[in-house]
Amino acid sequence: MEQFDALEVIARTRGKVDMEKVPTGENLFLLWGSLTAAFFLLQFALWELLHQPWCLWVWAGAVVIGWPWMIVLLKKDRRRTHARTHESKVILDCWILMGAACAVGGFVFGLADEFETLGIPLIGLLIGIGAFVTGEVNRFRPKVIGGIGGVAIGLGSFLLRGELWTWQMPALALVAVCALVIPGLLYKRSVKNGI
Repeated sequence: MEQFDALEVIARTRGKVDMEKVPTGENLFLLWGSLTAAFFLLQFALWELLHQPWCLWVWAGAVVIGWPWMIVLLKKDRRRTHARTHESKVILDCWILMGAACAVGGFVFGLADEFETLGIPLIGLLIGIGAFVTGEVNRFRPKVIGGIGGVAIGLGSFLLRGELWTWQMPALALVAVCALVIPGLLYKRSVKNGI
């Protein structure tokens, strides 16, 4: 009977350590997924209603709101876990690079008047790749599947040209929901349940 109790304690402790080792990140997935989807849908609606050039810059609101909010969430997460693991560093560095590429690329493509043909599909592609890498590092299948879906939608949105280019905006919102929001919600639930 004593052996069983000791094994149970070891198993529970190991499970707790493993969950603490996994970078949470679900809040960041939800933050960026929600902001990206909301701002690109707002941009699409404003463009369809007004057809004004400034409407194509509405997406930048996600960056302006997201970066400070992300810093607050990262500091809160760091205080909670008291350490950064190699896995969390890889994921965080990957997303910092992806986020910077999306933000800088968005501005560069916007200034070059190529945002609607190249910028939006590339952002979708980067989001999908980032979600896939995160899922592989976390060994969390919904993130992997969401990342693959995001890459597929991002690649498909390259086909939306000519009069169809405006549909790239809701396509990117769909990428954000598939690759970030849904996996983020599922991951948050699994972390909360200790799975």
